[in-house]
Amino acid sequence: TGVCQNEYGWWKTTNGRVTFQENGVFPNEYGWWKVVNSKVDFDYTGVAKNDYGWWRVKKGKVDFNANGIYSNEYGKWYVKNGKVDFSKNGKVTFNGKKYQVTNGKATRIK
Repeated sequence: TGVCQNEYGWWKTTNGRVTFQENGVFPNEYGWWKVVNSKVDFDYTGVAKNDYGWWRVKKGKVDFNANGIYSNEYGKWYVKNGKVDFSKNGKVTFNGKKYQVTNGKATRIK
């Protein structure tokens, strides 16, 4: 059970089988990976969740060094050490833009 590689790609397996139904962020010895329908999505860049939180993903892999404001389909988020910090409140400047952060969710200040 985990993320494994073969000649057809990287796959999330459960008890040695690919179910084609796994979605989320899963680990292996090389990192944590964004998985869609049991296949690692190397094209995905954004914020994705698993049972342990929401994570900054870049090209399919969790970036544990990410710090700043990053987005997904649900909005913009304050990320610290790769993980969305839902306890963060206050003003943040990232890449020259200012944000108001409330419970980890960021809104651009104009």
